[in-house]
Amino acid sequence: MNLRVGLIGYGNWTRMAYLPALRRDGRAQIVSAAAPSAATQQRITSELGPEISVFSNAADLLNGPPVDAVFIAVSDAAHEEALSAALDAGVPMFYEPPLSNRRRRIRPMVERLLDAPQVTHADLEIGFIPVFVEAARRVRAGVIGQVHTASVRLQSSWGADPDADLSTLNHIAPWYVDTLNRILDATPSRVLILEGDGLPGRAQRQCQGLYDYGVTWGTVQVNLDCVVDLETTVEVNGEDGDLVVDLFSGELRQRTRGQSDWSAEMIAESEPRAGWPGMNECVALFLDAVTDEPLAETDSEAGDVNALREKLGTGPLPADAKSVAQLHMIGLAAEASKDNGGWAEVEEVHPA
Repeated sequence: MNLRVGLIGYGNWTRMAYLPALRRDGRAQIVSAAAPSAATQQRITSELGPEISVFSNAADLLNGPPVDAVFIAVSDAAHEEALSAALDAGVPMFYEPPLSNRRRRIRPMVERLLDAPQVTHADLEIGFIPVFVEAARRVRAGVIGQVHTASVRLQSSWGADPDADLSTLNHIAPWYVDTLNRILDATPSRVLILEGDGLPGRAQRQCQGLYDYGVTWGTVQVNLDCVVDLETTVEVNGEDGDLVVDLFSGELRQRTRGQSDWSAEMIAESEPRAGWPGMNECVALFLDAVTDEPLAETDSEAGDVNALREKLGTGPLPADAKSVAQLHMIGLAAEASKDNGGWAEVEEVHPA
């Protein structure tokens, strides 16, 4: 099946992540694209070809030539408008969280997402990285016994937006709390946020979130003012052993009571990389849902997406509306904790 795809937004992420992943997959044909500036519209024509229909906004694209799915990557300020247009159109959509860059608008957007009849799939690529999926499989198989703690550590030089309306741990919850949820196969009941200071707005460069999973504590540690460009690791500590995963190198280290020395192995991501590890798999599973059939892998392709499907499952999608809605409610609990200085309960999501 040759899917007709529209691109809403044509910035760096679309070009470095979406396009390579779509080309590697091979099931989609880009028929239209939207971008607000004349310079970007000209780039679309130059890079994708003169046959591509070009529009200035999401609504016009969705009222243009028919599309079977859209991929949405726009600025945070434009998320709500672009996502609302796609939800109104009923078109399957692959999109970047958060649903809105304004706290008061997140809950209404969550309700809209839960009411949507079409396939919706958030770009939560971290949870699709093969080395992480293997680590999660081992945790669930009981390799390290009952889990006591699980932590995700993000270090980068990104900095924080002093004008942001969302706190840092709300903004990144769709990715980093999702990582905890996947490896623990659970969602937290309450949240406690600890932050550094120095910026006038809600987003700070250093922060830590503690997430209560019942018998397990989850932690997200963030330093956005680090001397390195980017490092992300996941560590899980159980009664019978430990796992440490480097998401960007693909290294998985493990030790157990029976083998106390660290063992290390490399679990390759699919090549070529599309922006971040996990993007190829994330896009492939979205297209599986849209076409209702998996991509037939060839022996020459690195990274076994079929094995990934078996480990993740595809019904419901691992980044479906309910999962993403719950992540946003966890983010709102982080905001409440920031405001009250203590624990905040996470509201459960109940789809209609």
